Amino acid sequence: MPTSGGEANGYEVDIVHQSPSVQQFAQAVKSASGPDAVIGIPNDQLADYVNAGLAAKVPEGLYEDSDFSDAAIQACYVNGDRYAAPLCVETTALFYNTDLVTEVPATWEELVEQASAGGGVQFDATSIYYDLGFVRACGGYIFQYQNGAYDTSDIGLANEGAVQAYEFINDLCGKYQVISNDVTADIARSNFQNGKCAYFIGGPWDIDGFTSAGTPFAVCEMPTFHGQPFVTPVGTQISFVSSESSRKDQAWELILYLIDHGALEMYEAGDRIPAKLSDQEMDVIQNNEYSQAFITQINLGEPMPTVSEMGQLWSIHTNNIRSMWAGELSAEEAAQNMVRQLQEAIELMNSGK
Repeated sequence: MPTSGGEANGYEVDIVHQSPSVQQFAQAVKSASGPDAVIGIPNDQLADYVNAGLAAKVPEGLYEDSDFSDAAIQACYVNGDRYAAPLCVETTALFYNTDLVTEVPATWEELVEQASAGGGVQFDATSIYYDLGFVRACGGYIFQYQNGAYDTSDIGLANEGAVQAYEFINDLCGKYQVISNDVTADIARSNFQNGKCAYFIGGPWDIDGFTSAGTPFAVCEMPTFHGQPFVTPVGTQISFVSSESSRKDQAWELILYLIDHGALEMYEAGDRIPAKLSDQEMDVIQNNEYSQAFITQINLGEPMPTVSEMGQLWSIHTNNIRSMWAGELSAEEAAQNMVRQLQEAIELMNSGK
């Protein structure tokens, strides 16, 4: 469909609203009318397209990394090379019930002490998505990251720091009893919405539901843990150009146009915070206290590893946390089990290539 930018520059853009699989995209780009670009997909999908040879590298000088949030830029690199441009960013932060909490503690250690005495804290603590901050604060990591690339053979989920983090997570269900062993993200969200707990870890996507339900709440950055800032996973909506496109320059031009002219519309449509730092200065964002809390947290965050191997971790992590909570594994055994199972899953995945 024509856009205002297209009319000014003599281009016509056909937009297809679809979330293709890598296999579908690989078939589509073979045709003369195949897609030139993919706009606004989650960054954790990028590596699959890159590994399949379907994404073109970003031309040198197309944009400056320093113009965007650090986490958003990190999300655009695969194996040390830049393959995408960032549109929007999102992360999790701490929601609290303003009827139940008068002052948010500065540390997680203090928060769970307070919450165990009354009010509670709810989130899906079986998921690495929510547990990443505890692990990173203690010196653990998923895959070692250096010079724009992840070393998937170097897994830091069972080092001394990671085990300390899992001991704390085990205490959430045991010693502090602020989380039940059957907790899920939906259960946690419902409990907070209905005033059954004081604290909740959530994202911008939760705001409308809580507002509609009349839940009295506010949002702030995460408390520190183990004396360190709490690193949350930053999700970035990214765009890339097909390696098979015969119109790469025009496709990159479209992507830059959307970054430069679409930030306000995307924010108003879905509370999506622009990845571009200058756009975060818009009055509508500066005057939104929820958005300001998330921007503060985004600056403390990092993306989940942009590698295909990351997909193997989700269920492994959840299953081992549940086994730990059930008393079947110690924190150290659960961590070692995770790493062993992840290594085996990665080896199996790569053996099929």
